Amino acid sequence: MKFSVIPASITGFAAAFALAYMPFVVSASKKKYEDDCDWLLILGSNVIGADTPSAQLTERMKSALSYLKSHPDTKAVPCGGCFRKGQKKSEAQIVADYLTENGISPDRLFLEDKSTTTFENFRFAFGIIEKQTGKPVEENSVAYLTSPYHIFRSGIIAKKYGCRFPGRVTAGVSTNEPGRFIREYFVGYDLIIRYFFGK
Repeated sequence: MKFSVIPASITGFAAAFALAYMPFVVSASKKKYEDDCDWLLILGSNVIGADTPSAQLTERMKSALSYLKSHPDTKAVPCGGCFRKGQKKSEAQIVADYLTENGISPDRLFLEDKSTTTFENFRFAFGIIEKQTGKPVEENSVAYLTSPYHIFRSGIIAKKYGCRFPGRVTAGVSTNEPGRFIREYFVGYDLIIRYFFGK
């Protein structure tokens, strides 16, 4: 009996959290953030086939290019691995190629190409920043760039890994953005589990 009650309690709490946090997701998505920073994480997204960026990733790349051109001293960490069936190039490499082809110096880019989740995006990217600067991530000026629906959840994850006050940069809206909010509800259930019990 004890073993069935505990998982049920955790499941109920996670489901309630997912429902409660959606208003914050929607509120954050309506704001256009463009915070200044020394280090910009460009969060990864889906890749179609071998190396075609999805609608979300394309908008993030375009917004990252615009941001980096207007903030010439900012360094960037494109995030995302190569882990889907048929994928030939990591999300990070696709973003980096786009940026360098459009005038951003490779010297400003530090690829995080091992992650498979948003949690790993932050965990691995923060490690890169700490290695480059010799300082804990909370002592660096760090922001993350992602899609509107993803802004709020990403901020929670950034805090988990030590960045208590991350900057935010909002990417453009993709054509299938509305459907991502439905997915975000269910991802919210996963968020609470990973936040407290994951690495």
